Amino acid sequence: MSTPSIQRQSILSTIVIFAGFGFGALNLIVLQPQILTTEQWGMTRVVTEIAVLMASFATLGTTSVIAKFFPFFKRYLPDDKNDLTSLTLMVFSAGLLLTILTLWIAKPHMVYLFGKRTPYFEIYYYVITCFVIFQAIFMYLEVQAWFVGKVVETNILKELVFRILTTLLLVLFAVNLLSFDGFMWLFGCLYLPAVVYLYFRLRHSGALRFHFKISALTRRLYRKMLSLGSFVFLTSLSNITFVVCDTLFLASMYNFSQAAVYSVAQYFSQVLEVPMRSMQSSSIPLISEYWRAKNMTGLQSIYRKSCINLLIAGVGLGGLILINLHNLERFFPTDYAMMMLPLSLLIIARWINLGTGLNAILIQLSTFWRFDFTSTLIYSIIGIPLNYLLIRNFGMVGAAIANIIAVLLYNAIRFGFLYFKFGLQPFTWRNAVLVLGGIALIAGFLLIPPHNNLYVDGILRSSLFAGLYVLFVLKTNLSTEVNTLWNKWVLRKS
Repeated sequence: MSTPSIQRQSILSTIVIFAGFGFGALNLIVLQPQILTTEQWGMTRVVTEIAVLMASFATLGTTSVIAKFFPFFKRYLPDDKNDLTSLTLMVFSAGLLLTILTLWIAKPHMVYLFGKRTPYFEIYYYVITCFVIFQAIFMYLEVQAWFVGKVVETNILKELVFRILTTLLLVLFAVNLLSFDGFMWLFGCLYLPAVVYLYFRLRHSGALRFHFKISALTRRLYRKMLSLGSFVFLTSLSNITFVVCDTLFLASMYNFSQAAVYSVAQYFSQVLEVPMRSMQSSSIPLISEYWRAKNMTGLQSIYRKSCINLLIAGVGLGGLILINLHNLERFFPTDYAMMMLPLSLLIIARWINLGTGLNAILIQLSTFWRFDFTSTLIYSIIGIPLNYLLIRNFGMVGAAIANIIAVLLYNAIRFGFLYFKFGLQPFTWRNAVLVLGGIALIAGFLLIPPHNNLYVDGILRSSLFAGLYVLFVLKTNLSTEVNTLWNKWVLRKS
C-alpha cells in the first residue's frame, strides 16, 4: 500500500470515525441524560469496558500475528497454500472458548466486586458474554480485512454502525417499545450485524480461505509467530487492563453513576484520537512492509509525519473542547458538572500520546516487538496501582492525573528506544511552534467573557477558534500534507 493510499484511507476513515463520534455525541449528550439514569448508563459502560478486556484476551495474540506475518505469507505462498488464516482461526477459537468459560466461572467474584451497590450487574451479567463473543469475532475479522483494502469498511462498521444501532436502541427504549431488559440484551448483540456483514464480505472477496495443511513457511516461522503472538497478547492485555481499570475502579469503589460521568469525560477526550485510530489501521500494511524491506527512510518519514499531523488534529480538537467547557457545564444535568476538571486533564494526556506519533505500531511490527511487551508491562505495573491509589483518594480527578503520569512515562520509554536503537525520532521545530501557538490561542479564548446563550456562545466561539487555528497551521506551514490537502480540496489547486 502506497503513501497516497494511506493518506486517502486515513482521511476517509477519519471522516467515518468523526461521523460515528457525531452519533456518539447524540447518544451521550442528548439522548442518554434524558432517557437513562446515570446508574443505567453506568451499567452499559461497565459491560463495555469488561467486554473490551475479555475480547482482547479471546484473540490470544492472533490479530498481531496476522498483522506482522501476512506480508510474508502473501509474498512467499500462493493463495491455495496459505495456511495463516486457518492456523490463527484455530487459536482464536480456543481463546474464545476459554474466555467464555472464564466468565462463567468468575461470575460470583465479579458480582461481589461490581454488584455491591447496584442490582443491575448480577441481572445482566451474561450480557457481557454476548458482547465479548461478537466483539472478539469482529476483531479477528477486522485485521483480515485491513490487508485486502477494507480499512474504511471496518471503520464504518466499528465506529458508525455500532453507534447508530445504539441510538436506535435508546430511541426504542424512550418510546416504550423496549424494556430495559430488552435494551440490555440487544446492547450485548450490537456487534452481531457487523460480524455477519464482514464475514460474508470477506468470503465473497476470497479473503477468507482455509487451508489446514501446514506449509513449509509455517514450519520455518512458527517459533517466531508463537513468540510474537504470546508477547503481543500479553502486551495488549496489559495495556487494555490499564485503559479500562479507571472506569472499573470507579464503579467498584464508588458507584455506577461515577463511572458513567467519567465515561462521558473520556468520550470527549477520545475525540482527539480519532485521526490516530484511522491512521493506525491504514498504516499497518505499509509499516509492516517497510520493516520487511528494512526501509528506515520510509519508517522515519511515517514516524515524523504521523507525529505532526496527529498533533495538529489533537490540539485543534482539544482546543475546541477546552474553550467550551463552561458551555458543557451549562448544557449537562448537574450530576455531570464534576467531569470538567478530569476532562481537561484527560485532554492533556491525549496530547502527550498524539505528540509521539505511531511509536507503538512501529515497535510492534519490528523485530524488537518484545520491547513493546516490556514497556507496556512497566506502563501497567505503575499505572494500575497508581490509578487505584489516586482514585481511592481523589475520585475522577485522581484517575485523570494517573492517566497523564502513565502516558508520559509510557511514551518517553518508547521514544528513547526508537531513538537509541534505530535513530528514529519524530520531532522538529514545527512541533514546538504548534504546541506553543495552540496553547496561546486556547488561553486567549478562555479570557473571552461568555455569551448568555450557550448555543450562540458555542457556535461563535468555536467558529472563530477553528478559523484562526486553521490559518495559524497553514501560514506556519507546519505540515506539507495538510497544506497540500487544503490546496487540493478547498482551493481546488492541482
